[in-house]
Amino acid sequence: MRPESDVRRVFELWDQGLSRLAIARETGVSHTQVRRWLRRELDAVLSSPMRLDTPSCDGTTCELVSTVDEPAYAYLFGMYLGDGWLTRGRRDVFRLLIALCDAHPAIRTECEAAISAVMPGRSVGAVRRIGCHDLSCYSKHWPCLFPQHGPGRKHTRPIVLETWQERIALELHPQLFLRGLIHSDGCRAMNTVTSRFPSGPKRYTYPRYFFVNESEDIRYLFIEACRRLAIDYRYSKPNTISVARRASVAMLDSFIGPKS
Repeated sequence: MRPESDVRRVFELWDQGLSRLAIARETGVSHTQVRRWLRRELDAVLSSPMRLDTPSCDGTTCELVSTVDEPAYAYLFGMYLGDGWLTRGRRDVFRLLIALCDAHPAIRTECEAAISAVMPGRSVGAVRRIGCHDLSCYSKHWPCLFPQHGPGRKHTRPIVLETWQERIALELHPQLFLRGLIHSDGCRAMNTVTSRFPSGPKRYTYPRYFFVNESEDIRYLFIEACRRLAIDYRYSKPNTISVARRASVAMLDSFIGPKS
């Protein structure tokens, strides 16, 4: 975001009679941005929600971290660890992207609301893919909120929580953190088993949850959240965690349930 001094300089030059193109050349602000600002007038530009909500950040502490909507963050952090990533653009502006399947529109709506709550004043866009959409949002402060960002895929690098992240995701809101993890890299499925009796075979169907992730560190975070809630789990494959006991499934159903 351009500093306030650039905004004021654009209007000063406009009052002096310079053209939009000349102002753009003089200030380095794009011609399109100059036109948008002049159309809205100075007071409206300076009082925009995005500009008023811009947090301060000195490189070690970020205002967004200390004031973040904690329930929304716990859910969004789970979504990020599963299907989210950051890309770096011009002027160190980062773009958060989270891939969401079109078959579950309610999850997309919930994720969009979480992004808006965690990053107030920023618009949330959607990029269409085959069978899915990538929700996106721009900010210089995404790495402050997701310090796990780094080069390469998540399972190729350590995923270690900051103290404040552990407090939010594991101590205060493990339910929402698990909800985000399941919505991104998990599912609720019906399991069918056949037992044989002298009277003949009988089929039983019961629900169970699966969480699949290639990162050992992210699987550990899923397990740790389950432990905090006394949810039984086991590995069904090297990269897959299963929750099948009736009481534990009922616990997950109380705050997750089938995807919609």
